[in-house]
Amino acid sequence: MAGTAKQTVAIIGAGWGAYPLSQQLNLARYNVKVISPVRTLQYTPLLASAACGLFDLRLAEEPLRRQHRTQMEYYKAAAEDIDLQNKIIRCKPAVQELNGQVAEMFEVPYDKIVLAPGCEVQTFGTPGAKEHALFLRNTNDARLLQQRMLQMLDAASLPGLSEERQREILHIRIVGGGAIGIEATAELYDLWHESMRHLHPHLDGKVTITIHDVAPSLLSTFDQSLSSYAMRSLEAKKVEMKTSSHIEKVEADAIFTKEDGRLPYGLLLWATGNKASSLLDRLEVRKPEKGLPRILTDKYLRALRPDGTPMEDTFALGDAADIEGQSLPTLAEVAVQKGEYLTRELNKAEGHPTTPFEFDNKGMMAYLGNRDGVVAGKADYTGESAWLAWRSGSLQWCRTWRRRVMISISWLFVWLNGRDIARR
Repeated sequence: MAGTAKQTVAIIGAGWGAYPLSQQLNLARYNVKVISPVRTLQYTPLLASAACGLFDLRLAEEPLRRQHRTQMEYYKAAAEDIDLQNKIIRCKPAVQELNGQVAEMFEVPYDKIVLAPGCEVQTFGTPGAKEHALFLRNTNDARLLQQRMLQMLDAASLPGLSEERQREILHIRIVGGGAIGIEATAELYDLWHESMRHLHPHLDGKVTITIHDVAPSLLSTFDQSLSSYAMRSLEAKKVEMKTSSHIEKVEADAIFTKEDGRLPYGLLLWATGNKASSLLDRLEVRKPEKGLPRILTDKYLRALRPDGTPMEDTFALGDAADIEGQSLPTLAEVAVQKGEYLTRELNKAEGHPTTPFEFDNKGMMAYLGNRDGVVAGKADYTGESAWLAWRSGSLQWCRTWRRRVMISISWLFVWLNGRDIARR
């Protein structure tokens, strides 16, 4: 734009990649406008811990709005379509009807845009999955998971139930053997064995956790030795593992698999990974020929046109984007590093990236329950030391010192007097 007028930077999304930009872009230089249906950053690696009562659910998210950054504008809306050539975003409000009035579609013009819409829940079109399964994508999902766990225990405690019926109600099934599914399994295992079984001694020995995965092994993104260790650890905890399990449909109280037929449950958590945001279908950008559809970028995070040429002032990051030729994983760490990189580059005098992005792979971790874990990185290790690395890493995900302090205090109270949902 001519003269000294500030440029408008539109940010689509409020996830790990978008958050650094929303909080650190120079407001003296840019008009920052964030467009997202969610007004907070969701601390996705902490959701299972929050659901299982290790700290308040509110601590598993971070608000975008700040009193010292009131110039940043946030629109609670979804980007329905983007005219990348004329630089106009068409938005659909994501607010409830007020006084019978429905908010109308609106447009947002911009000078630069950051595409970080994230991904959506992947159910592979399994009938009944969206209607009956629980997910773990945001704090509301975590709240529903916690409530379902408590309801399940209350239901199994009613008089007159046979032991067989109790066991059906108390059967927890996790669909997905990746890090999210395994860590949810670990946290639910700890919740029962450390806390809930002491509140419900009459149900001790009747709770079962089963992991279903279509792959032949769990934690397949980890090295084979770590994957095998994880499976041995879970087996020792009497967690059932049904690998190469093909779920055909889901009903309110049971799943149906190709291998075993009807399998009852009291709690079903679906953690099978991501599918592309529907916004990508409406964008004229370059995408991979195979695998998860993502916006391909160059090493400066500029989105590529279908012919492979970069679009100036159009950037993409987060789970919905990948650097052409690199195939980086859809991990929070990748998104955070891209978001911090782009923030630094846009805040520089040039106003655009001048040095290429380089991903610093800090490794992967997964918790297995009962103070056991696996770490894959420059050095692989397992056991309690891996659990300590994972637990301390939980604090590092927090973007503010306030969250770190409050979560640490919550852990102290849990150690002293038990979880808030299962007091000693």
